[in-house]
Amino acid sequence: MNKTMNKQILPRIVILAAVLAGLAVPHARAQEQDRPASDRLTSAQAGETAGDRRSLPVDPVALTPLVWTLIGEHPVPVRGTDGRIHLAYELLFTNVSTEPARIVSVEVVDPLRRNRVVGSSRVVTIKDEDVSTRLRQFAIQQPTLAGSDFSDHLRPARSAILYLDVTFDDLRDVPRQVKHRVTFTQTDAQNNTVPITGIGGLTESSSADAVVLSPPLKGDGWVDASGCCGIISPHRYTLLPLNGTLRPAQHFAIDFIRLDARGRAVTGDIKNLNNWHYYGAEIAAAAGGRVVKVVNNLPDQVPGQLPSDITVETADGNHVIIDIGDGRFALYAHMIPGSVAVSEGQIVERGQLLGRLGNSGNTDAPHLHFQVMDRPSSLDADGLPFLFDRMEFQGRIMGSLDDFNDMIFAGGSPRIDTSGSGRRRRQMPLTKDVVGFK
Repeated sequence: MNKTMNKQILPRIVILAAVLAGLAVPHARAQEQDRPASDRLTSAQAGETAGDRRSLPVDPVALTPLVWTLIGEHPVPVRGTDGRIHLAYELLFTNVSTEPARIVSVEVVDPLRRNRVVGSSRVVTIKDEDVSTRLRQFAIQQPTLAGSDFSDHLRPARSAILYLDVTFDDLRDVPRQVKHRVTFTQTDAQNNTVPITGIGGLTESSSADAVVLSPPLKGDGWVDASGCCGIISPHRYTLLPLNGTLRPAQHFAIDFIRLDARGRAVTGDIKNLNNWHYYGAEIAAAAGGRVVKVVNNLPDQVPGQLPSDITVETADGNHVIIDIGDGRFALYAHMIPGSVAVSEGQIVERGQLLGRLGNSGNTDAPHLHFQVMDRPSSLDADGLPFLFDRMEFQGRIMGSLDDFNDMIFAGGSPRIDTSGSGRRRRQMPLTKDVVGFK
């Protein structure tokens, strides 16, 4: 949870903005037979491999001064609380020409079905501004996470990011491979506007299952204050330039804060940690595994603003990383100093106490940052989606994410749309969801 981060990410900590730790859990292949038929891959889908790329039809040759490629590994489809399957990922666009280009449209297509348009994608900023066909510009001196950071124009010799949240009604509708039909315009020597269309950016959707976890928290009123998928929250916004690669480490990370019975996260002076009623909440292992990293001696921060002295090493605050198997690692961050109850090398069981929710590290309000990644690093990794085996969907915060953050820090109570509330199994909370864990 990070109001200041939503408002302005200081250049020196852009890499850290998404560093609010997270969590993961063991692979659920053994549970595949329990899943509804609509949530299982067909045998034809399962049989498709990277080798199918050689059999793709050849697209018409088009000279495209813009080029676009996938950032990170193959996206993994995951079912959200809206009942839809989400394929969330980013494309890196580069203008290799000497003229500016303007994006007109981006369509996701299935190359194995004559480039038929598939799914639908809509993404918005924290202010609910539609940026579905706009690029997040690099080298912004003071990013805001708002529409001003995005543009449909890309200058010569510049790169930018396009965020996608391609959704489907059913897992069986997700193509094994997708490409992107991009139409943009440039101005020719006679100052005429020339449309150009190209099909590229081949991306394979992963055949892996999203990992199934137990809840890391208990109680009602937990809000996904920064998560996936259609809202470009701080976690999705921030891509980390580490070791020569852009890393979407916090792609699916969640910042959990808790509302009380009156819908408030804090009462009284926001700088007093004890006024945040969920401060000190118990954090449990969402899956069993081996503890590979523990930090337990960093101080809590004063709520209300981001600290100015955070480094890459201290951004997660007091945290635990657990190897949960199958190349997945769970991160739990920002715990109270001295509260971590496990040690490196220890084998922990699902549901075991790990520590208590605090405000250490790169944070301006108490929360649990919860993340699954493919390496034992909270930053130098690719984020992975996850499902909770059980939860109560209790509603969704109304209004923009930016308004919600302002209201929380003012001690107010947001409006909650409770339609569709009820018990859910094997779904991923989405940004602004309110959920309960038993």
